[in-house]
Amino acid sequence: MPYLSGVLTGIVLTIVVVFLIDHVGDEPGSQDIVNWNYVGGELGQSAGKVADEVREEVHKATAPEPTEAPAAAPEAAPAPAIEAMPEPETTTPPATTGTPTDTP
Repeated sequence: MPYLSGVLTGIVLTIVVVFLIDHVGDEPGSQDIVNWNYVGGELGQSAGKVADEVREEVHKATAPEPTEAPAAAPEAAPAPAIEAMPEPETTTPPATTGTPTDTP
C-alpha cells in the first residue's frame, strides 16, 4: 500500500509541477511543455464517454427483467377433499397433591 501511495503521489506531483512551470512566468513566445487545451479536451471527451457507458450499464442492471407469459398448465385432477380432523377429547388435568405449607 505505501508503494502505491508513493507512485500516485509522484504522478500527481509531476503533473502539478509541469502545470506550474507552463503557467507561472509565461513569457510571450515561450512554448509550453504540455498542450493543455488538447489535454483538457481529451479528458472532457473521455469523462463524457465513461459517464455514458456507466449510465448504460446501470440502466441495464436496474431494468426490470422481462417476464414471460406463463405456459398454460395442463388441468390437473381436482384435489381430494380434506377431511376435518376430529377434535381431541377434553380431559381434566391431573389433580395436584397439596403439600403442607408452613405459615408463620
